[in-house]
Amino acid sequence: MTKEEIEQYIDLDNKIKNRIVQISHALKGISGTVIHKFVPDYKCGYVTEQYDKDDFIENSSAAEELHLGLSCYANDDGWTYSINKNLLCITDAQVNEIVEYDRKEKEEELKRQKEAEEARRERLKKEAEANEYEQYLRLKKKFENG
Repeated sequence: MTKEEIEQYIDLDNKIKNRIVQISHALKGISGTVIHKFVPDYKCGYVTEQYDKDDFIENSSAAEELHLGLSCYANDDGWTYSINKNLLCITDAQVNEIVEYDRKEKEEELKRQKEAEEARRERLKKEAEANEYEQYLRLKKKFENG
């Protein structure tokens, strides 16, 4: 292997890492369901299996996802974060589309929650008014009979 080839691999490695960081920051807080609508083969999450360096190198070309580092050794259960390779291939325009779609979904959900809360308050108000009226009728009947 030549020095130029090694430098090409290092450059490619840095590009992949930078893309992972870029997409991770852009899609932080975005629902996996939303991402799945735009990237159907999307899988991203924590895998509770041990992956050593040799296993990673041997299986990276065949696996659907990249396994990104080990951590969490406190209870002797190592875990690794995996990210689907297809997610790294989406364009910046697609990332923006996913973010915008998620923003609209969250706005709609917030609107539905506000409407539901308003309806609940209105229902409670009517129930309170009905209870007060019933109390009034009971007291009125008590004073008229008493």
